[in-house]
Amino acid sequence: MSSEHVVATLDTGPMTDLATAYQAALQGQWDSVLGLPETSWLDVKSSIYALDQAGPRAELCKDVAAMANGQGGLLLVGLRTELVEGREIISELKPVPQRLVDPGRHRKILMEQVRPPVRELHTEWVPCGEDSGVLVMHIPPQRSTDKPFVVPAADPKGREGVAVPVRSGDDTSWLKPAELQRLLALGWSSSNGTPRPSATATADQTTAARMVQLVPLDTPWIKHLRNGGPFHRVPAAVSDAVHDAAEALSGEVLRFRDPELAAATEYFTNAVHELSNVFGGLHTPLDGPLTYFEVPPEWKRTDPGRYYETLKENSRAAKSVLDAYQDWVNKLNEKGLLT
Repeated sequence: MSSEHVVATLDTGPMTDLATAYQAALQGQWDSVLGLPETSWLDVKSSIYALDQAGPRAELCKDVAAMANGQGGLLLVGLRTELVEGREIISELKPVPQRLVDPGRHRKILMEQVRPPVRELHTEWVPCGEDSGVLVMHIPPQRSTDKPFVVPAADPKGREGVAVPVRSGDDTSWLKPAELQRLLALGWSSSNGTPRPSATATADQTTAARMVQLVPLDTPWIKHLRNGGPFHRVPAAVSDAVHDAAEALSGEVLRFRDPELAAATEYFTNAVHELSNVFGGLHTPLDGPLTYFEVPPEWKRTDPGRYYETLKENSRAAKSVLDAYQDWVNKLNEKGLLT
């Protein structure tokens, strides 16, 4: 894309806010995004975050936390920019290979390492072809009482600490020590070193009791998942129980006040939703009693690629639920909310 075209698109484009740009990205309307300048709420990357390496993992957390410390933002992996009159302008769609991108893993790392966890963070894959697409990360505006969002940092001797990333224009930097000290002093002074009000703990006890009622510890469908895959056949009772749990968790109006519990519950809820969708794609058997759903066995002969890919997806979604469930239960136990 030429610089002249970029500037013309910039002057006339309608994308001026986070919500509009997010919807355009989800719908793959990249022509509406091309020509926009990077801003405090819009950032693009032309290459993936290599999450197997510590550096890129830290960079991902820095980029997301910086937007959370501002007014929220949209991070798109799969587009490139060019410098036009001193500004970085989104100039080209450059989809990244799907095999290298796991939206769930991005979100898990962010929920584990950014503190407090970013509320309602979404990581979604938008395909742009058979094997490539764009990773869309949406960071909605966060409550001022949750800020600042911090990420892990280490001093020259390797001792653990935290740092506060901030976004200014199209640049991400670190909060200066003097400003960080001022913010910490304000918070320290207002709290007087006292613990959280007991009302918070009481509210979380009520929420925990309600959540465990919705998904009892070691409920039968969780036990079934622990038996392992490849989930080519799922009992109707298990599938129905997963659907019911997804609906119940999504419809629950109670929320944990403790940010770690809130994040773990959101992670678990999303994983159950995904498994519900996966099980919803299974088929009823052509013959025999309707007591289970299955991956059509004839696919193994007529379309083996589809057959084994479906088995892989079933197992992956089940493992995601088990991992999220274990983390959720551990968090409840750590907070003393399991009786």
